[in-house]
Amino acid sequence: MKYEADELLNLAIMSKTPCVIVEGVDDIRIYEEVAKSALVFCEIYSVEMLAGLSGGNDGVIEAMKIIESLNMPVEKSAKEFVMGIIDCDVRYYRGEMPTLKSVLILNFYSIESHFVSKYSIRPSINQLTRISLADDIDIDSIYTNVEKSILDLYYFSLDALKNAVDVSYKSVIGFSANAGRRKDKRTVAELEARKIDLDIFAAAYCLAPNIESLRKFAKGKWLLTAYAEELFNEIELLVAKCKGLEIKQCRMCELDNAGPCLYQHTEGVSKKSLCSTLKSFVDIPEFDYIRGAFKSLALTASA
Repeated sequence: MKYEADELLNLAIMSKTPCVIVEGVDDIRIYEEVAKSALVFCEIYSVEMLAGLSGGNDGVIEAMKIIESLNMPVEKSAKEFVMGIIDCDVRYYRGEMPTLKSVLILNFYSIESHFVSKYSIRPSINQLTRISLADDIDIDSIYTNVEKSILDLYYFSLDALKNAVDVSYKSVIGFSANAGRRKDKRTVAELEARKIDLDIFAAAYCLAPNIESLRKFAKGKWLLTAYAEELFNEIELLVAKCKGLEIKQCRMCELDNAGPCLYQHTEGVSKKSLCSTLKSFVDIPEFDYIRGAFKSLALTASA
């Protein structure tokens, strides 16, 4: 049987263990790892585990409305024990942000958007290649190249966003589309014809063609997929750049330029596997505010 909302609150109060309700089952493991990185223990539940509630942010908001309405012991409030977390997604652009005190709204479009970070590049290279931790890597240069390469997602995502906020707009792209379609020639041509209109739309929301903006309005799964693909491409180029003295050589190539380069990627890695690898890097700064929220919740729940 599924949980009732009040049951989770009671469990949190009795055990003095914070409870966090998230949008979907795929999010559970990520938030568990974030809590672990914050050195706190939280019980993470998908809203789909609650009776009578659907998945997604609407379900989380409804769950927290129920929980906030429940009677509490004197001088206690539900937000001290239970937190709901929702993606920012298109709610911000529709002016539909909830005001519930017990709901944490992500800073970026979705949880996947947080992994698109300059700070995920070095650990990705460490896992995909044989490079030594002692070798210097020009992370800024790689990040700049990746950012340029994923800007084909910019108008692609703007078109989908405008479709989500303007009922009169007839879009080329919907949020159900596949990220790979951003490279389709017909799609590119159709979006090219709409650039002026989409630039005006972007200006109204202070959006720009860079990763910082994309993390806020592009569908998180699209952005992470594109980022993983282009980062993988950049990592594949490192061997030739190392041999060609275009970057600081790895320690092996410094000794013998004809020898095996440490930037050679290990067997079995792919763009798809890099996407999964990126989702394990919860120690990066983009998650600091979530860690902080978990620490605060753990303190109030255990008081």
